Amino acid sequence: MNEEKRPNFPDKYHLSRKESVYLLKKNIVELVYNAGKFEGLNTTLLQTEEIIKYNRANNVAVDDVLTVVNLKRGFEMLLNDLQEPLIETSNRINRIVAAEDALFPGEIRTGGVEVSTIQGRYVPPMLTEDEVNNQYGEIMNQEISDTEKALRLFLFISKNQIFWNGNVGTALLIANKIMFSNGLGLLSIPENVFMKFNELLSKYCNSNLLVNESNIISFLYEQCIFGINYLKIIQHTI
Repeated sequence: MNEEKRPNFPDKYHLSRKESVYLLKKNIVELVYNAGKFEGLNTTLLQTEEIIKYNRANNVAVDDVLTVVNLKRGFEMLLNDLQEPLIETSNRINRIVAAEDALFPGEIRTGGVEVSTIQGRYVPPMLTEDEVNNQYGEIMNQEISDTEKALRLFLFISKNQIFWNGNVGTALLIANKIMFSNGLGLLSIPENVFMKFNELLSKYCNSNLLVNESNIISFLYEQCIFGINYLKIIQHTI
C-alpha cells in the first residue's frame, strides 16, 4: 500500500523586515482583539482600540483592560530581535500574557489540569521542561517550511497546555515570533471562523488521528495567515 502523500504548506509570504513591522503595527488592534478571545476577553473591537491607544475604555472591566494591555505588550515584543532559545521566548511571552491569571506565569506546568472542549473534558499530558524543549527542537528541525513549523508549534503548545494558563495566547504569539522574524506574514484567528477553529482544535486534542491534525493545519494555513498582497499591474501594448 502506498503511503498517503503528506500535505504541503509552503511559505505564503516573503516580506522584508520593514514590511513585517508595518503589517504588525497596522493590524495590532485586530491581532490583540482576536487573540483576546482565547483569554476570555469581553471587549468590542472599538473598546480594544481605545485601550491600546489610551490604556482605558468606558464601561470595561479592569481585568479586560489588563488582558488587552498584556497582549499588546506580547505582540510588541515581537518587534525586538531576541536572540535566545524559543523555549525562553515562550516563557517570557507567557509571563506577559498570563501575568494576571496563571499560578506561576512563565513557568512550565508541573501540575495536572483539565480543559473544557466542545467534545468534553480534555486532560493534557504533563511534560517536563526538557521534554518541551526536545519537542520544540523536533518541530523546528523538520524538513518543512518555516510557516508549517510555526503552525505545528502553535498546535503543540495549545494541545499540551505546557503552561499553567494562557496557553493558546502564548502559542499564537510564539508562532507569530517565528513568522514575523522570517517575513512569513502573521497568524490570527478571525472572529468569523473562531467557532470552526475551536471545533477543529477540540477534535485534534481529543484524538491522535492524523486526519484531525491535517484538517486543523490546513484550516490555519488557508484561513488564518495574512500578509501584504501587492496589486499586479498588467501593461498592454497596442
